[in-house]
Amino acid sequence: MLKPVPWYRTPVSNFEKTRTEFQEILAKPIRDLGLKLEGSPLERFVQQLYRELDAKGIHRFRPACYLTDEWGCPSGEPVIGIPFYLANPDLAKLEREMNDLEDSREVMMYMRHEAGHAFNYAYRLYNSAEWRELFGPFRRAYRDNYRPIPFSRKFVRHMAGWYAQKHPDEDFAETFAVWLTPRSRWRQRYKGWGALTKLQYVDRIARKVGNLDPVRRRGYTDITVDEMESTVGEFYRLSLPEEIPVQELALDTDLADIFNISPKRHKGVRPAHEMLREHRKAIVDKIAYWSGVQRPIVKRLVESICKRVEELGLRVDVRCESEYLTEFTVYTTALSMNYLVRGKFVHP
Repeated sequence: MLKPVPWYRTPVSNFEKTRTEFQEILAKPIRDLGLKLEGSPLERFVQQLYRELDAKGIHRFRPACYLTDEWGCPSGEPVIGIPFYLANPDLAKLEREMNDLEDSREVMMYMRHEAGHAFNYAYRLYNSAEWRELFGPFRRAYRDNYRPIPFSRKFVRHMAGWYAQKHPDEDFAETFAVWLTPRSRWRQRYKGWGALTKLQYVDRIARKVGNLDPVRRRGYTDITVDEMESTVGEFYRLSLPEEIPVQELALDTDLADIFNISPKRHKGVRPAHEMLREHRKAIVDKIAYWSGVQRPIVKRLVESICKRVEELGLRVDVRCESEYLTEFTVYTTALSMNYLVRGKFVHP
């Protein structure tokens, strides 16, 4: 069995060699994998979503779910697209190897968020004057790059990156997701916030239409898993992010200050990149959540830094790992915020 390529540097040219067990599946067209939502590990999440809707008094709205290339709800369509790799244990293992596989909590966060979009579209709530007054114009230009106001109390907190601030449609979907989440205690948590008015609107409108058939009962899907002609390998090759040039960051001095173990010391130490590997997902998740920097950017930054940590042969004292993790996280957050505010990680 081939030794796995390190988690932070899976080159585009040879990522197929990550593990021998994936070589066969990487060569297959996605549409030929026979993936179905029914009977897959995803089915229980769909049923949980429907139970949560029913518990909130929404009895006639059940958004159709389908497998596609990413999480999403086609604009104006009351359907929910779910990444195909979540429907198959082998694909889920590959996704974990290549990226960061969603855990059960994260899957339901996405499900509730996309259900918010679908609910909005199914009842065409975005056409009402009240919706526009609370959330903004639905037809506002959609920008992938947005600059949030951290800790603004006009918006709920749900997805990473202050996502409710991205667009009025996302604001509604995030508000709906918080309202739908069992035991979210949204009335207490958002007391005194501007976001509470939005949550109260969702609560009121759900009671109003909960027993009514949707205006738009069915929607059109985006590309489905049965239409995806690319192979699994091609899908991942196209989705791999570019590595951030480490030389642009001038990291070596900073990293040597953080991981300042004497090269002569041999007892009670281990490679710093091993420690970072164990905590990488949590570091990326938290920086993206609190900073508002897009997660792929944070992920590329952290992976580039960790690659340099190994190249420099830096080590940590195993008794002080929490201190190293704290300093590394703060350091990486500072670089991320510099990028958010100035458009670059480091300025001359």
